[in-house]
Amino acid sequence: HCLRRTPSYILRVLAPPGFTRTLNALRSPQLGLSLAALFWSSNFVVGRALRNEIDPLALNFWRWVIALAILLAFTARPMWAHRQILLREWKMMAALGVTGIAAFHTCVYLAVASTGALNALLLLVMAPLVTALATWGLFGDRLTPRHWVGLGVALAGAVLLIAKGSMALLMGLQFGKGDLWMLLAVALWSAYSVLLKKRPPDLPQTVLLTASTATGLLWMLPFYLVGDHPAGLTNLPSTALWGLLYVASFASVLAFLLWNSGVAQIGPNRASAFIYLMPLFGAALAFIFLGEALAGYQLVGAVLIFSGLALTSLRSGS
Repeated sequence: HCLRRTPSYILRVLAPPGFTRTLNALRSPQLGLSLAALFWSSNFVVGRALRNEIDPLALNFWRWVIALAILLAFTARPMWAHRQILLREWKMMAALGVTGIAAFHTCVYLAVASTGALNALLLLVMAPLVTALATWGLFGDRLTPRHWVGLGVALAGAVLLIAKGSMALLMGLQFGKGDLWMLLAVALWSAYSVLLKKRPPDLPQTVLLTASTATGLLWMLPFYLVGDHPAGLTNLPSTALWGLLYVASFASVLAFLLWNSGVAQIGPNRASAFIYLMPLFGAALAFIFLGEALAGYQLVGAVLIFSGLALTSLRSGS
């Protein structure tokens, strides 16, 4: 059932035909949501690394221009075939475009350009709680006590990882303008996840993402044109181009297809809990690529996060 609802062309693009059946056996909404969290955790690093080479609005604009080109290579015909549904649901497409595509990532890049990664991640892990409150307030979706406990346990693990096991580090944090951008980003992401709950059932995930990407770019275009930005990609340094290619392919197209599919299958509340994996993946990437030693607090944080995710997954919910 999960395989039928997951975009299958991802497998054809990334894997030779001989590996398709093996990868299909591993497909699940939980795996897809975990991979999305992995891609997005590295996106924070890329955004901060490029803050002196490309401004936040231009970075977000061009990443989605490239992403749209990639998507249209596979979805041009389905887009035309579903044109009547897209016209019918234009308000939904516009709302998804402004919340999840245009405004959210611009706010994130503005935040990481002016605040530390610690502050940004601490605020980001509040998104599952905000999403749960939003679905309860808008749709009356009540979470079980077990789910609330799971969210709390996973949040504790995420905070432990982000703070590197130091209460003094948490107490010494100072918040500024960049953190306000991150708070706005959290609200926007929660709105995007809640909107996905109302996705038209007759609209494929790939078409939905392509249409919302196009509307998101329309939202961004006036702001990009009036700003002081490079005339095009050719004026950017090679490091910025490689960074754009990465976030367009992995942190945009693949991550959003996987996330949207996961939300459609298990609901925004259970799906949003996978955001807690982002600081865990950050620690794992530092261990693998930077040679950083594993600490006891990281193991405790990992146990708490996985325990929390297990608790939120024990019962089907919204």
